[in-house]
Amino acid sequence: MSEAVPSDSSQVRAPKGRVSRATRRRSKVSHLVASEIVRDIVEMGLKEGDQLPNESAMLEEFDVGRASLREALRMLESFGLIAIKQGQKGGPVVAAIDPVDLARSLSFYFHMTGATYGDLIEARLIIEPVMARLAAERQDEEQMKQLREVIEREQEAPLDEPVYVARANEFHYMVSGMSGNHVLDLIGRSLRALYQEGTGSGALLPPETRPVARELHKEISEAIIGGDGELAQNLMARHLERLADAQFEQTPNLKDQRVTWLG
Repeated sequence: MSEAVPSDSSQVRAPKGRVSRATRRRSKVSHLVASEIVRDIVEMGLKEGDQLPNESAMLEEFDVGRASLREALRMLESFGLIAIKQGQKGGPVVAAIDPVDLARSLSFYFHMTGATYGDLIEARLIIEPVMARLAAERQDEEQMKQLREVIEREQEAPLDEPVYVARANEFHYMVSGMSGNHVLDLIGRSLRALYQEGTGSGALLPPETRPVARELHKEISEAIIGGDGELAQNLMARHLERLADAQFEQTPNLKDQRVTWLG
């Protein structure tokens, strides 16, 4: 015999573990508040380290409860968009946009869908050479100057860990930014960060690959500065293919290994 259903649906208890209606409503409010905070950051041109209004001011401005506001701030903090400083002069401040934050989010979806490090390398082989070509075609004078400085630092740096990885990253991130495409730039940086965070590739690659990579960095830079987009693209593709071959020779199982969720 079936159980009678109460006529007042508000009396029906949610299954154990399910969030309450009040929590659902607060969650929706917190998303809206988080969206408004982000809008304010962008419209006001706030930069890394800039202080956001304190809790009392935000409660008044957004006309929401303390729980909803704090949930909104936690949400933005989890995405790496703000940081919460402690102490008397603490509170929310604008954080730097860090590709590692996006890499962590991407790693969850890649892990769940079964994406492998071979897939990750293949994506980088498509994206990064294109960014090198775009960098050569844009010919931004100030960025060309910065690229020369980056290459000079890399050529003078020792090849030992972790200096090599830091200088190699500086080169790749420089080229990525020079593409002038914010979407490609952030995705390219995030994929590189995800690969390194998940594999520790700087340590896994054999040391003998480093001088070859450094020389190719120099050749790629010369092609970019010279405005030869096709050559820059081809050299970057060759560089990444060699690194991938060395990586998979060193760690054969990595290619088919599921991308790790960074958490």
